[in-house]
Amino acid sequence: MRFLEALRAGLKIMDIALEPGAEALLFSYYELFAREAAVLNLTAITHPAEVAIKHFIDSLALLKWASFSPGERLLDVGSGAGFPGIPLGIAVRWLRIVLLEAVNKKAEFQEKVAVALQLKNIEVLSGRAEYYGRAVEYREKFDWVVARAVAPLRELAEYTLPFVRVGGTFVAFKGPKGKEETADAVKAISILGGQAAAIKEYRLPLTGDRRLLLFINKTKHTPDAYPRRPGIPRRKPL
Repeated sequence: MRFLEALRAGLKIMDIALEPGAEALLFSYYELFAREAAVLNLTAITHPAEVAIKHFIDSLALLKWASFSPGERLLDVGSGAGFPGIPLGIAVRWLRIVLLEAVNKKAEFQEKVAVALQLKNIEVLSGRAEYYGRAVEYREKFDWVVARAVAPLRELAEYTLPFVRVGGTFVAFKGPKGKEETADAVKAISILGGQAAAIKEYRLPLTGDRRLLLFINKTKHTPDAYPRRPGIPRRKPL
């Protein structure tokens, strides 16, 4: 199955409707991705149908449970090749999205996509979450923060929750062990000002792979001590 066939099938099965023009932009993004995936080591998944389902549809699954208002800001931490931030930015053009990626060559690819597709609602930052999470212009400034395939939740919470405004939401894209990760991260989430709110489970179309979206609400300010210096959250998670 080709990319567009799989994408259309996946959208239909997931009951996700796109605005006019979004499908063409997603395909253009895929073409750029396919051209540079191997060279830049963007992902191990390269078959067109697998890319459509495991990257694009998985990214867009958030649209089934999240409602975005005009002017809201979303940060994608550890965005890699641009998932889920770029597909979400294509699907929801009024959502202001920032992609944060520590690997410079991947951030450069994201910038190339944003320029080529004229995605004016997408900004790219190259650097570590531990640094940007302390910057006044980004700390607790986002309505939504998302992260996909970055780190275990106990560690990931420290990279993400400092960016979420009080009243905002962090969403972690996880595999089948997401519930166990949530239970293991309760203390860390609380320390960082969050509270686990909901777990949404779904199966990827065509493959049947089990996926979870973990919704964590920001209920209080993150203490000034967090995030800690680079490397510490990984070595000594809360």
